[in-house]
Amino acid sequence: MNKKTLTTQNLVLFALFIAMTVVMTLIIRIPIPFAQGYVNIGDSILLLAGMLLGPAGGFWIGGIGSALADLFAGYSFYAPITFFVKGIEGLLCGWLFMKLPFTKPLIPALTAGIWMAVGYVLGDWILFGLAAGLAAFPMNLLQGIVGALMAVLLHRFVAPVFKNQTH
Repeated sequence: MNKKTLTTQNLVLFALFIAMTVVMTLIIRIPIPFAQGYVNIGDSILLLAGMLLGPAGGFWIGGIGSALADLFAGYSFYAPITFFVKGIEGLLCGWLFMKLPFTKPLIPALTAGIWMAVGYVLGDWILFGLAAGLAAFPMNLLQGIVGALMAVLLHRFVAPVFKNQTH
């Protein structure tokens, strides 16, 4: 998104991507053994948002959408950590997608997905101790990788249509 102003169209796109992030987070939830969280596919939408709407869009969509999903799923104690971890995930994906000399989405999406897994190690360390964070790391990493691959596939199909609608 090249425009610096908040237009009605941009506001609607942010709201739509936030809602899709919530739905995709809640639609498939696989509890992580030995930890408090769950694996989901909401990352695919927030990573896609970062690529399509830029770093700011990725941050707000990832942070708000994922934190809302935590609240709806009964994980309110995770919502503040999720807001920052997923917000930074979307921001990082959007920033790398814009800044890298090539516009292949795989590297930005995978990098951001890996950050998410590391971010939750830090968050779990704060909430439950380092052992809990390390125990959940493999499943969070799997979620980040699957979300990144799904985002890349979605980007391939959505980006051409999206470019025509937003400029």
